[in-house]
Amino acid sequence: MIAIMLVIAVCSYYISKHRISTHVQENYGGTFRLISEGAARHQGEKQRLWLSAIEKISDLTFEQKNISSKTLTTNIYQQLQRDKYVFNINPLLSGGQVLIKLADKEHYLEVKLADFGSSLVRTSAFLILNELGRHKNEQRLQALDNIRSMFNYPIQLKTLKKLHLPTTNIRTIEKRDISVVLKNSTTSVPALQAYAPLGNSPYVLVLGDIPFFEWFPVSLILPGVLAILVLMAISSYLLVSPLEKRLASIDKQIELIGHDKDLSMPAPLGSDAIGKLSNTVNTMAQRIHKLIDAQTEMIGAISHELRSPVTRIRFRTAAIEDDQNPVLSKQASGIEKDLDELESLIDEVLTFSKLKQDLPALDLEAISVGEFFSQLNHKLKINNPAITITYPANSCDTFFADRRYLHRAIENLIINALKYATDKVEIGYDFCDQQQKIWVADNGPGIPEKDRNSVFEPFKRLDASRDRQSGGYGLGLAIVKQIAHWHTGQISVANSSSGGAKLLFSWPRKLSGNE
Repeated sequence: MIAIMLVIAVCSYYISKHRISTHVQENYGGTFRLISEGAARHQGEKQRLWLSAIEKISDLTFEQKNISSKTLTTNIYQQLQRDKYVFNINPLLSGGQVLIKLADKEHYLEVKLADFGSSLVRTSAFLILNELGRHKNEQRLQALDNIRSMFNYPIQLKTLKKLHLPTTNIRTIEKRDISVVLKNSTTSVPALQAYAPLGNSPYVLVLGDIPFFEWFPVSLILPGVLAILVLMAISSYLLVSPLEKRLASIDKQIELIGHDKDLSMPAPLGSDAIGKLSNTVNTMAQRIHKLIDAQTEMIGAISHELRSPVTRIRFRTAAIEDDQNPVLSKQASGIEKDLDELESLIDEVLTFSKLKQDLPALDLEAISVGEFFSQLNHKLKINNPAITITYPANSCDTFFADRRYLHRAIENLIINALKYATDKVEIGYDFCDQQQKIWVADNGPGIPEKDRNSVFEPFKRLDASRDRQSGGYGLGLAIVKQIAHWHTGQISVANSSSGGAKLLFSWPRKLSGNE
């Protein structure tokens, strides 16, 4: 950023330097040429007196120097011979010096300029008057035309009566003196005008408008601001783009952690703050995955170890039943039910652990509504013949999802509804919009509003005694929430129109690029 600012500053400096040089050459180049020509017409003491007269009028100081002193470069010497003058601006852009050629080819004049304003304008008027005074009346118009070609601003002859000037300036002109007037305007650049009486004639020589140098013209400011903005934008992009790439790498690591994916650790990103953040994320990811692996191994080991005693207990209960003791047989039957419940719990825990382990690659496909719900209806009616399950008709007959996982989610919702329904479960769907929805409602006791968020947490039981009687473990709805997350959807709870709970599973229609 500092480099860009330096480039802008250097460019602004050289542009201003060029503009000042151009301004001086266009408006005062003729003045320096007239000094050169005037000095060439005089020799010795006359030349000194002529230059002294110009110094008194203009407050300029002429210093004669020898060309053989080797202070001039070859380029400046050649320009001096060609143009009769050379203008050099000082490093602060506040003034400069002018080298003026003399006729003897051994000397030149050096003039220091403190400004580019009224002193040079007054000098220009004096030199033009001096040049015109060298010619007879009939030749002055031709001489004036030659002089006009040296200057970049208007030079006119007007009578004193046609001049619209303040009284003070009129009196100055009547005294046969040169009057310089500042012409101010709110709509244009301030300018100077010089009025010089032409000998004893009724005419006045009018020079100008001669513009002041404009440091900040609109035509230069607008492109300059635009260039600065472009350079700042480019420099910002060059600064931010590498940071974005490094942050994107860290974001990808964090995303992999969120999806429980295995991490391939990238090379260190440096020793700055972002590099330290990357190293911290790597360390955190390693610890998280170690914990996850340890948890998975522990669950698998516990499940395996539990199955062995369960199997042994089954053998022993079978032996008890073989004794044909009615009391013991009844106890053995209860133990069998408890063992079935325990094995079912083990299966649910393993299933939930597997679902939480990573994000699978979903096999998205177009699914027929009739086929999907007929499979669910056939399976659930066998186990629950006393409860009526209704499927309201809908005009949409196709939806998009992973068939296997969605089937598991909706089946869990229906099983949950069947546990608490009095005699009716209603299933509805709406796939016509971009947000696909399936809901399951029952006419049971419902779910209190304060518990509607926590009901999807693993092993969460709103009523432990009721849950045990219905055979629940608090994992069915947690599995539904995980499958909804995979489909970038959500599961929510509302009140059913029949008084129970209504669980809504919704997910976007466009999960992939094609539909």
